[in-house]
Amino acid sequence: MTEEKTTFCRICEVYCGMIATIEDSRITRLRPDEDHVVSKGYACPKGLAAHHVTHDPDRVLFPLKKVDGGWQRVAWEQAIAEIAERLNRIRRTHGPDAIALYTGNPAGYSYSHRIASSNWIAAVGSRNSYGAGSQDNLADFLASKFLYGACFLQPIPDVARTRFLLVVATNPAISQGTLVHMADAKSQLRAVRERGGKVVVIDPRRSETARLASEHHFIRPDTDVFLLLAMTHVILAEGLEAKEFLARHVEGEDVLRDIVRPFTPELAAARTGIPADTIRRLAREFAGALAACAFGRVVCGRFGTLAAWSLEVLNIVTGNLDRPGGSIFSEGLVDLVDVVARLGLDGYGKHRSRVGNLPGVLGELPSGVLADEITTPGPGQVRALVVTAGNPVLSTANGPALAAAMRQLECSVALDFYVSETASLADYVLPCATYFEREDYPIFHTQLMTEPYAQWTEPLIPPQGEAKTEWEIFALLSDAMGVPFLNSRVATWMRRGLRLVGRDFSPRWIMDAMIRLGPYGDRYLPWRRGFTLAAVTKRRHGVRLPAPPTGVLGKKLRTPDHKVHLWNRELDGELVRLRGTMENGDDPAFPLRLIGRRDIRSNNSWLHNVPRLMRGERCHRLRMHPDDAARLGLADGLRAVVRSRVSAVEVEVRVTDEVMPGVVSLPHGWGHGYETNRRVATQDPGPNCNALIDQRTIEPLAGMAFLNGFPVAVEPVGAAGGAS
Repeated sequence: MTEEKTTFCRICEVYCGMIATIEDSRITRLRPDEDHVVSKGYACPKGLAAHHVTHDPDRVLFPLKKVDGGWQRVAWEQAIAEIAERLNRIRRTHGPDAIALYTGNPAGYSYSHRIASSNWIAAVGSRNSYGAGSQDNLADFLASKFLYGACFLQPIPDVARTRFLLVVATNPAISQGTLVHMADAKSQLRAVRERGGKVVVIDPRRSETARLASEHHFIRPDTDVFLLLAMTHVILAEGLEAKEFLARHVEGEDVLRDIVRPFTPELAAARTGIPADTIRRLAREFAGALAACAFGRVVCGRFGTLAAWSLEVLNIVTGNLDRPGGSIFSEGLVDLVDVVARLGLDGYGKHRSRVGNLPGVLGELPSGVLADEITTPGPGQVRALVVTAGNPVLSTANGPALAAAMRQLECSVALDFYVSETASLADYVLPCATYFEREDYPIFHTQLMTEPYAQWTEPLIPPQGEAKTEWEIFALLSDAMGVPFLNSRVATWMRRGLRLVGRDFSPRWIMDAMIRLGPYGDRYLPWRRGFTLAAVTKRRHGVRLPAPPTGVLGKKLRTPDHKVHLWNRELDGELVRLRGTMENGDDPAFPLRLIGRRDIRSNNSWLHNVPRLMRGERCHRLRMHPDDAARLGLADGLRAVVRSRVSAVEVEVRVTDEVMPGVVSLPHGWGHGYETNRRVATQDPGPNCNALIDQRTIEPLAGMAFLNGFPVAVEPVGAAGGAS
């Protein structure tokens, strides 16, 4: 039997609508949903090929246990019982902090996964929760916490109405945006220029977004903060700030003036490579535009939180916060800011790492300390690790160090649909449903939508083999370990009662409650017209919500005085550290700066086993400027070794002027050199750029890894030994 069902993608923040063709419980085709209320027929190549993961012959469909170095299929009952027995023994002997959890990026694209995993580790009683956030965006959340009083109070660019769009260190033409839902970003960027606006891109590489821009300016990696502070310096020094807005909504203007005073355009020019006159012009144009917005992903250098803060400050001082065409706050059916606050999850530094005493953000400790937490003896040493929806051996800084550390664990478990590089090192692999096999709602990005909407999808097909959703797996682990389900005695009692009548606790009930108690919900009042989950499910192509409001800043802010706080004392140390870099020169042993790169047919490490996405040239060559190549005796197609202070990888060189002199670029997500079951991916493993990054170089506030701008040296193969 052949049928078509509506659904949506869950690879990135855009959640493009799709129509799936299903034949005999197999998804045979995906096409864009032309009737979707937002994406309107747009979808990228990754999303349209994602069903090949569901039906990949290399996919794990049954629980696996490592026996004598090989994999043995076992029953779910045996796997869960053995894992629970090992974890409980470790917990009794060494305490709850001996158990750690690593949660990968895809968990954020499931409405139930994070609820289950985060509550499981909390019920265990361990502080050791790690995740992709410290490679991704935790500094953005922390900057919002400092400025606006809540991590999830994230302003987004009003691209549809802006007249001046400043794009810093992000490539939305490929990624569709970072921490923003922007369907068909290329068309939206073009539209800014077509209506007479300006798009300015700041990037060490002439990216795909830069090629669409009015202007592109090369910038030395890891210097964005100098540019942004210098622009604010010009605006305040020349009286271009939004005086009325600042007087009404902002606290700490005088402190800000003192902070930015030393950061002149001349100083910034020396650090960034952008001429001082250009910095002045950009600042004046930004301040003078009818509507302007700066956005980007500036958090992956040494000063992630300070850089994210400085980007927000540029929007604030020009009065472009909470203004049409500026940086605005979106609204969805679920008020995630309120939900997180009510559950007490919006704290900072509630837990700190044993190694380095680093604070957690949104309950997540820096992944850079995980290897040391495993290998460093003493109370609280991590002895067991559960990894869900992640591949930290490839995605974290110096993944090989984590791989080596994992080999000394007493128990390791991977929840995955592949034997990934990380899963290959585990004791057990538990097979997970893909997103086409589960129900879903885009909850964690509901307040990042430039065009707010809501959509629910049912599973397209039943889970293949014996795969289960992460919600089910963590429920089984909770039961077997005897810890409270969802870290709640009430939920545990409810679940026991439901089981007596043949039912179980459903995450749909949580989703329904959040919608009904949200801004547009019915509040469980029969006479009130409002949304319920049932109402959303009837709208197959999604339901559009009102456009993001403006003029609501006072209502949105979560600070005690309902004002924007321009400075937080936690940033004092970062400012001292930043000034210190101006006195310390670069290490001549590592004269080049390594940056990452995105690919339209790739998403981190998990789509490289799809033949359709691996066809043709998959360019994971090292991109290098002609001047640097000539100086080093390299040419297009030659092999080279990239070295850092922690590791080295061998690469093929591509000589191009799309990167500025002094910069080299490698895409992330590659390095499939481990013994995995992914036969397609291992045929073209590529170099792992993250293996070059020192995991111990950690931004001290949000725990961000130093992934962009890390110092490296490059030499021809054979010049001084091979790669390690």
